[in-house]
Amino acid sequence: MPESMLELDDVHTYYGQSHVLQGIALSVAEGEVLGVLGRNGMGKTTLIHTISGLLRPRKGTIRFRGRGIEGRPAERISRAGMALVPQGHRVFPSLTVKENLKVAARRGTGAQPWTTEEVVERFPVLGERWGLSAGLLSGGQQQMLALGRALVGNGHLVLLDEPTEGLDPQTVAKVGEVIDELRRRGTAAILVEQKVDFALRRVDRAVVIGRGRVVHTTDAPEQLRTDAATLRELLAVGGVAAPAA
Repeated sequence: MPESMLELDDVHTYYGQSHVLQGIALSVAEGEVLGVLGRNGMGKTTLIHTISGLLRPRKGTIRFRGRGIEGRPAERISRAGMALVPQGHRVFPSLTVKENLKVAARRGTGAQPWTTEEVVERFPVLGERWGLSAGLLSGGQQQMLALGRALVGNGHLVLLDEPTEGLDPQTVAKVGEVIDELRRRGTAAILVEQKVDFALRRVDRAVVIGRGRVVHTTDAPEQLRTDAATLRELLAVGGVAAPAA
C-alpha cells in the first residue's frame, strides 16, 4: 500500500465560538486523489484552511509527509510541499499573470514537473493576458491562474477548494483534465467540489462531510456516483435535500 501523504486525527477547529470541525479523521495516500463532498456550510473549506495552515486547530493532529504540521504557519506548510488552490479566485491582483506564476514556481522533484509553458498551453487565455495585472482578469481567468500557480509550485499535495466555481463548461473540462493529469503523475490531491458527478469521476476515494464530521467514506466513487438515492441521503446531512449531481 502507498504510504500516507497526509493524516488527520480527531481534528477540531473553531471560528470564534463556533465549533466547525468536530473530530475530523481522514488520510490521503501518496499519489491518491481524495474527494471531499458535502452541503455548503458543512466545514469543507474550513477543513482545507486547517490543513493548509490558514486556520489553527484547537485539538487533534495533522501529519504531512510524516511530520506534525498543526499550528504551523501557512507559509511554512507551503514550503514543505503543499499547494493550495483557494476558493474565490485568490491571486496577487497587482502582479501580472507572468509575475503571479513566476513567484509561485518551484523546481519539481518528480519525473514530470509542471512548467509555466505547460500551464499556458492548457489555459491559453493566460498567455493572451501574460502582461496584464491579475486584478483585471475575469473571475474565471483568475481561477485558471490560481490553479496554474498551484501546479507550477510542484508540491507533493495539492488542495483544490471548489476549482470549477464560476467557470464555463469548456474550462471546467480543462480543469478535469488537469486533475486527471495529477493522478497520472502520481501527485496526491484533495478535491473539494460542489459538482458531485465531476468529482466522483476523477477521485480514487471520497468522503462526505456533514456538520463538521466525516459521515461517509467510499473506496468506490464510481459506484456512489451512480447511486442517486444514497447521494441524496448523504448530501442531505444538515437538513436540506441535495441533488445527485
